[in-house]
Amino acid sequence: LDKYLQEIIKEMRCRGTPIGSTIVAVARGILLKHNREMMEKFGGSLKPNKSWAKQVLWRIGFSKRRANSKAKILPDTFDLIKEQYLIDIKSVVCFEEIPDPLIINWDQTALKLAPSSNWTMKKRGTKRVEIAAIDDKRQITAVFGALLSGDFLPVQLIFTGKTSKCLPKVDFPLDWDITCTANHWSNETTMLRYIDHIIIPYVHNIRSRLQQSPKHPAMVIFKVFKGQFVEALFKKLEENNIIYVIVPANCTDKLQPLDLSINKPAKDYMKTKFQEWYGDIICKQLDDQIHEEVDMKLSTMKPIVSHRMIDM
Repeated sequence: LDKYLQEIIKEMRCRGTPIGSTIVAVARGILLKHNREMMEKFGGSLKPNKSWAKQVLWRIGFSKRRANSKAKILPDTFDLIKEQYLIDIKSVVCFEEIPDPLIINWDQTALKLAPSSNWTMKKRGTKRVEIAAIDDKRQITAVFGALLSGDFLPVQLIFTGKTSKCLPKVDFPLDWDITCTANHWSNETTMLRYIDHIIIPYVHNIRSRLQQSPKHPAMVIFKVFKGQFVEALFKKLEENNIIYVIVPANCTDKLQPLDLSINKPAKDYMKTKFQEWYGDIICKQLDDQIHEEVDMKLSTMKPIVSHRMIDM
């Protein structure tokens, strides 16, 4: 296995491909072709994962290099901020008698079309490491919505482009909102669209189902960012009697419910599916005795990622 991996790794490095978690997919493809009984899922003891991949790479002379990034620093008064934030939520819920299905949290998260880590492998002793994947712009934005009752709202997906021609030709669920922006990021227009297409119809439906007044209060929780921290959005919520609570600034990773629960599993799922897909292609290349860069053009990846989102 090491022999095949060494050959493929050398080719990948010559092409400038970052050697990170993709090595797991490559190894999976090799094992499926040559010795699948070694794999745990086929009765063996070998389970290709990050830890195993790092051991293999170390044995053949590679070591880990990480791109620099700043650590997040919580405010000095975080405990007080957290306490007040929770008091605000509890007070609104109790005073307005808001039922669990009408307590909504939404959040935006970027999902890579070709998931890669912020580290790569270079020969031990290398001084400088260029990590192309750290600045990968090929992403989409998913806006997830979750309810205190445990259910989830339809998803909004935002692709990169200026017109609907950039959208993949995929049969998305009818209640999803599929749109685009010039840089795939959520902005004021997409957030107003999200409220019109997903939040308001859902709130009206729940009020009716629970036999509540058409104006019975609902509550949404979301973080501070300029695309949704705008007067037009606040006005639209108020017109529909939807009370909003803002996640305190610089505390998102600690106090944003979706950031603590759904966002990371979604990213992990997409990365796992990418690795499986990548490994299957490597397996076929080995069968056909072909060694070439895997096709990860936008036109290829957007439909694939879209179907993964639907299946998630």
